[in-house]
Amino acid sequence: MVPGNPTSAGLRPLRLLSTREYLNTVRDLLADTGMSAEALPSDTEDPSSSFSFHTGGDVATLDASLFRDSAHALATRAVTHLGTLLPCSTSVTSTSANDTVCLNTFFSSLALRMYRRPLTAADKAGLMPLYTLARAAAPTGLGLGFADAIGFLIEAIVQSPEFLYHWEIEPGKASVDPLSPAGSTVVKMGGYELANRLSYFLWGSMPDQALFDAAAAGTLGDAPSLETQARRMLKDAKASGMFADFFVDWLDIDTLASKPKDKVLYPSYGDPLAAAMAGEVQSFVSAIMTTGTGRFDEVMTGTSSFANAALASVYGLPGISGATLQPVALNSAQRAGLLTTAAFMSLTGASDGSLPPRRGAVILKKLLCRTLPPPPAVIPDPQPVTPGLTTRQRFEQHSTNPCATACHTLIDPLGFAFENYDGIGQYRKTDNALPVNSQVTLTLDGKSQTVADARGLVMTLAGSDEAQSCFSRQWFRYALRRLDTNDDQASVDTATKTFKAAARDIRELLVGIATSRTFRYRALAQGEVVQ
Repeated sequence: MVPGNPTSAGLRPLRLLSTREYLNTVRDLLADTGMSAEALPSDTEDPSSSFSFHTGGDVATLDASLFRDSAHALATRAVTHLGTLLPCSTSVTSTSANDTVCLNTFFSSLALRMYRRPLTAADKAGLMPLYTLARAAAPTGLGLGFADAIGFLIEAIVQSPEFLYHWEIEPGKASVDPLSPAGSTVVKMGGYELANRLSYFLWGSMPDQALFDAAAAGTLGDAPSLETQARRMLKDAKASGMFADFFVDWLDIDTLASKPKDKVLYPSYGDPLAAAMAGEVQSFVSAIMTTGTGRFDEVMTGTSSFANAALASVYGLPGISGATLQPVALNSAQRAGLLTTAAFMSLTGASDGSLPPRRGAVILKKLLCRTLPPPPAVIPDPQPVTPGLTTRQRFEQHSTNPCATACHTLIDPLGFAFENYDGIGQYRKTDNALPVNSQVTLTLDGKSQTVADARGLVMTLAGSDEAQSCFSRQWFRYALRRLDTNDDQASVDTATKTFKAAARDIRELLVGIATSRTFRYRALAQGEVVQ
């Protein structure tokens, strides 16, 4: 890959709050936990894209209706405890003068938090007619009291583009970087932009008061200041949710419940077991990142996990009872890390058994960041389950078809390493009454390597420069919420070196991303003019 230009920075596209970000934001903004994901528009994700993470899409008519209804529900609940959100609303007698003072306090405090930046004169001018309408007596107005009028403003703001989209640009002229590469213009992010970018990266939510204060003081513009804030935020309990979200989203664990399984072959499989599998992944990675080593190696090879009675049965663990996940030690002769969890094996397995091509394709695309060639128009199906043939043997025969060779010779060997796991991740030594063969030879880091099984593969991936670099790149994509480009390459390379030098501590990688140039600067969008 061509080395990146260290003075470049990528674009910052306009982006809608994701469902998780919306829910977290109203929780931290309005102390509201009554909203459900089902009441909001669905996030978008293209399974065929190299971008693995959920993001907000365009707002269609139905979506606008959902946001409108959600805003009304949020405002209705906010008014019931407005005194905790805007203390002046209940601390004085309601007079015209006192209401005006409290309205200005609303603009400078709660509304600032809703816009996630200071309001401009134009912002206030747009809200004032709504306030006037709310307070005016009928028939020209709604005749609302002061608290309900503030609720009316809350309802308007929460469904406004300023709240729903990530574009917290503060007023004033953009700071053009004099080091901008020839032929392009790079501008420095403002304090509120950085506060929001950092907060939604590490917490999936709006900035806290410390970030707002740093933005107001103008102390977020340099890398050391961002590093201090990032380290503080990574110690906060909200970071645990971010770690779980990354791994669940990256590997599509959140889609597990939509993968059907054959009820005859897997009678124990259903929503409760799928939920336990997904919960294990969240608990596994959160524990490593908050109380464990925080290292990529442990994520890839660790055997300290979590299970309830149903999941323990899949793992063959005795003595586990109840529906609540609890710490367990997995059999180290059978399991190693995230990629041998029942969740990942179920997700990438077929409804009636293993599915080597799917498992291999996920490893190739998500763990190694490689691109598969487009499939031909017609590919014959593999031979159905046949006496005397294992799953591996059927797919080995299938991959000899000329039209299947291009893809399957790349992905099938990676998938064959996981043949010790059936369609829901149960460990097996035989397949179709024949011994399982999980030994594979693959090319990694430019050299041919042979591994005995999935445990050998994941341990090899843990030590692989290619896998570590891809992992860093995936975190960049998660942080920026877009695919990386050549303009980001220097930042990606620098953060990856930091990650590897820190014994592959993922937390150090995140600090490296937060302090990178492409995180602190942005290129001008097409047609954008510096004011």
